This record gives sequence, structure tokens and C-alpha cells, in this order.
Amino acid sequence: MTAEPPTPTGGPRRRPLSPGTATFGVIASAIFLGASGLFVILADATAPTAAFLRCWIAVLALAPLVLGELRRRGRLPQRATIVTLCSGVALGLDYVLWAQSVLDAGVGVSTVLISVQVIVFPALVWALGGSRPGLLFIVCVPVMIVGMLLTGGVLGADVTADNPTRGAILGVLSGVLYGVYIFGIHHCRRLAPTFVVTPVAVGTVSAGVMTAIAGVAFGGLDFDLGVDGWAWMVALAIFGQALSWVLLSFCSPHVPVSRTAALMLLQPLSAVVLGSLVAGERMQPAQWIGAVLVAGIVWALGGGPEALKRRR
Repeated sequence: MTAEPPTPTGGPRRRPLSPGTATFGVIASAIFLGASGLFVILADATAPTAAFLRCWIAVLALAPLVLGELRRRGRLPQRATIVTLCSGVALGLDYVLWAQSVLDAGVGVSTVLISVQVIVFPALVWALGGSRPGLLFIVCVPVMIVGMLLTGGVLGADVTADNPTRGAILGVLSGVLYGVYIFGIHHCRRLAPTFVVTPVAVGTVSAGVMTAIAGVAFGGLDFDLGVDGWAWMVALAIFGQALSWVLLSFCSPHVPVSRTAALMLLQPLSAVVLGSLVAGERMQPAQWIGAVLVAGIVWALGGGPEALKRRR
């Protein structure tokens, strides 16, 4: 998600965005993604139902944009399609586990724990792409693990949470799958750098199929959500899926890698704030310490120190 895509080698070039516009797009994407957990709680839907509707409503919203992109640029290359479909499988499982983590442990905790992707993504690039992580990454991994344990409630959890232990475990697992998805999208951008919307839509379709399978496996899907529930699910699909990922895919290539990584910290931080203000969540002191550790590691691995040095 934060790696530089290559310069397109085919197809018409896109007019570059101004740095300010691109930065605003990344900020909006991070906040929309951070609000996703709140939408799940407000919709009062089961985890498989929330994951299923999140994907398929987003597919409907993305369809006109996909058709326009395909008319302009032709078909998505076969290898890129396969990679996107496979990464979408991981995304679908991630959505189901994460939605249950939100219901079990709360918006803030689950969104902080999913930040484990900052370890998974570079590790996959190292294992499959041959790019070795630096010493900073190796040093940060144990600190990140400690931060996730604290955030997950190992020294005390939110007393209002339904099942904080299970929620913490599912949150970490969803973060692993999230990292797999981000690696897949990263690789797809290398295979088809001129496409923005189509890979997001293809991955969302694949994720939607997985959420349907998970829904059947876990007792079925419940669409009796009422008017308010459906409204929140539409908000989740539009803002927390379609718009957020398209914005990030379109804007992040025009923003320095370190700045993108630092700005994406707004995702877990906005989730913690929204969870406290709207959902009435009350994280314990140890959980706040863990959240700060996780946020600090994400900032460090995302190039935050280098960005500060350049600014000075």
C-alpha cells in the first residue's frame, strides 16, 4: 500500500495530481477506513452479513467506473487479474474476521490490531520479492508484538467489550490477511500500473464470494437490518470500501512513500476517537499504551523519521 508503483509503460499517461490534492485524498481514505468499524456497529449486523454487504454494494457502486476504465484501457492483463482475485480471497476472510473482532473487542482495538499488516506486507515483499527489510524493521517487530498484546487487553481490556480475547485474536489474524491483500494489490500495480478502479473491483468481487461462503458456513446471512441498518451498510460499502480504496489507489502514487505511511496512521487513530465519542468505548490505560506503541511503530516503519529529517 505504501510502496512506489513503477512508471506506466503502456497506455495513456495520467495527468499528475498536485501534492496537496493527492495528500488530501490519502487523508480522506485513511479516515473513511478508520470509520468502517463504527459503521459495522451502527448497522447492528452479524459479521458475515456486514462483510458480504460491504463487498457487493461496493461492486455495484464501482461497476460504472470499471466499465469506463475498461473502455479506455482495454482488458486487465491476465496475470494481474489472477493476482487480484487471489488477494481478494484474503480480503474477504479479513473482512469477516475483522467485523467479528469489532463486535467482540470494539472499533478502536480491532482497527489498531489490524495494523499488524505493517509487518506482514514487508515480510512478504522480502520472502517473495527479494527485498530485505532493514535493521529498523527487525528491531521494531518485537515492539510491535508487545504493543498488540497490550492493545488486545493482555493487562486489562474494555469492560464493555463482549469478548475481548477472541476479538484480539481475530483482529491480529485479520491484520495478517490484510497484509496479504495489500501485497497482492502492490504486485498488481506493478503488473498493470495504468489501472486504478478495475483491480479494486475485481478484488472486491473475489472478497464478496468468500464472504458469501463464510456466511453459509457460519449459519447464514441476515438481511433483516431495518432502514437504519441498511443505510449504515451502504455507508460502509461506499466510504469504507469503494471510495476509500479507489482514492488510495489513485492518490498514493503522487505522494511520497513516507508521507503516505504516516498519513495512514489516521486510520487506527480515527477509529479510536470515533469509538470513544460515538460508540462509548473505554479503553484501559494499558490498551492506550499499546495503541501508542503500535502507532509509533507504523510511523517509524513508514518512513516518518526520514520525512522529519527532510523537512528540517
